[in-house]
Amino acid sequence: MAVVILLTPLMAQPAHALRAQPGKVKPDKPKPPPKGRPKTVLNRLEFPPLVGGTAFKKHLARSLKREARRADWGVGRGHRIEYRVNVSELTVRQEGRTLHVHCRASGKLPKARAVSSQLSFGGDARNRGKVVRHVLDIVARGLIARLAEMERVRRDRLRQVRARTPSAS
Repeated sequence: MAVVILLTPLMAQPAHALRAQPGKVKPDKPKPPPKGRPKTVLNRLEFPPLVGGTAFKKHLARSLKREARRADWGVGRGHRIEYRVNVSELTVRQEGRTLHVHCRASGKLPKARAVSSQLSFGGDARNRGKVVRHVLDIVARGLIARLAEMERVRRDRLRQVRARTPSAS
């Protein structure tokens, strides 16, 4: 039985070569995650008129609230994030035993930062309400994920600008 030992270039270097060299750039430490969650507020929810639309609107509001609570907004406790959602289109059509649901929605943060989402989904026509609610859940998850990403990017840029600006002390 033979034993094979492979030395990678990293392992073959002496220990002093692995230490940080003066004058070389050290990578930034990743920032710790924020403590707690920000307060998220749904300012406005617009929904198209539809048979059973009030129940679907209520379900979407709950889904948005749940997804907003779970999302990483880049800030923690003590911050407030407001957003608006507009469902511009929600169509339900039946072809045989298949139900087709199409949803188009947009979400906005303050200062005209907006995202949009659209989804077409099919399911069993006997479960109309379940299929529509599932589509609304997926759309809510997508909108909130994109809004949270935009907010994280905005706050990171703001931190970088503040870090580069010398203080006037």
